[in-house]
Amino acid sequence: MDSIRIDELTWVDVKEKIENGYKTVIFGVGSTEQHGPSLPEKTDALQADQFANILALELGNALQAPTISVGYSEYHLNFPGTISLRKSTLSAIIEDYIDSLARHGFENIIVFISHGGNEEPVKDILPKMCEKYPDKKIFYYYTQEILPAIREMGQKYRLTLGEIGSHAGDMEASIMLHYAPDLVKKDRFVEGYTKVMTPRVQKKSRAEGFNAVSESGVVGDQRKASAEKGKNYIDNFKSIVVNYVKRKLSE
Repeated sequence: MDSIRIDELTWVDVKEKIENGYKTVIFGVGSTEQHGPSLPEKTDALQADQFANILALELGNALQAPTISVGYSEYHLNFPGTISLRKSTLSAIIEDYIDSLARHGFENIIVFISHGGNEEPVKDILPKMCEKYPDKKIFYYYTQEILPAIREMGQKYRLTLGEIGSHAGDMEASIMLHYAPDLVKKDRFVEGYTKVMTPRVQKKSRAEGFNAVSESGVVGDQRKASAEKGKNYIDNFKSIVVNYVKRKLSE
């Protein structure tokens, strides 16, 4: 089967696919940032790429543009290896992506975000792009409607929301064990910050750096993570994301 990844196709292939009804294009926006002592810095970038691919395949007649692998991660810079773009830089890159894709005739442009720091830069630029291209549907997905599925996983595996975690906890550690087990250092799994990330705590992490909340860089508990659980997280999330996007496309 032909690839749906634009960077694996020739310009002739892309042109033919657009002419044959591939009017939707999706790209992920991830990050290169610390995910504790056990997970690789590419964790968010890999998740963005994989979920964007899943989404494109599930929708059909959709192509995937290259994932943006570095995002806004300034508050993780106290951990070595993290690379952060300025918010304005990330917004500008997304603007250039959308301008390029719109020029080629795509009618639906979807941005899939896998890292919370990227949501604000995306939200900042999308209204401008929607105004610029009123005949196109341009929107993003981050975590809309996902909380019930996370709660369901918690009940199934007897995990609190704090243990599942919002950064490198059970959820992300399990997903990475499924996608890239060779990159995961299981012997370094730790229990990180497992209390609720209230707005006050989140504000502290942004203002003082993530290490002010979690010395290890982990929010959640990695110690019970498994590849099987990772596949289950993905399967549960897939239908929610696909259904949300399909509704947006039909509006």
